[in-house]
Amino acid sequence: MFKTIIFSCITVLNLWGGTIQNDEQFKTAVASMETENKLILMIYTTDDCPECAYMKTKVFHDKRVESYMSQNFVVIEKNVHKSKLPDGYDFFGIPTMFFIDKAGNKKETMVGSKRAQPFLKELQRIRGIK
Repeated sequence: MFKTIIFSCITVLNLWGGTIQNDEQFKTAVASMETENKLILMIYTTDDCPECAYMKTKVFHDKRVESYMSQNFVVIEKNVHKSKLPDGYDFFGIPTMFFIDKAGNKKETMVGSKRAQPFLKELQRIRGIK
């Protein structure tokens, strides 16, 4: 019993990976932007999340959404069971999407899935946040 508790604590602690500025995926995303004025869309998912799969396979690939996202966002995906999660980016449900600027400031958080058109409107609203 004690070993199980210790193992669980170690596993949970291993999934938290420090600040967003130290996250390798975040650093790679920022570097890929160069001088472009994009935001990072970090999405928390799991392998068995139907809403996550819907967003990734349907909504993100809608022609209008895909075009807008490629012009305005760099996407990072984090599996909450397998990836190290940065401090300060807690989640209540999945999918959870965080919109982050190059400096690591969280601009907005969105929980759950949406259809393509409402999601595009949210992206446009969020992109307008300075």
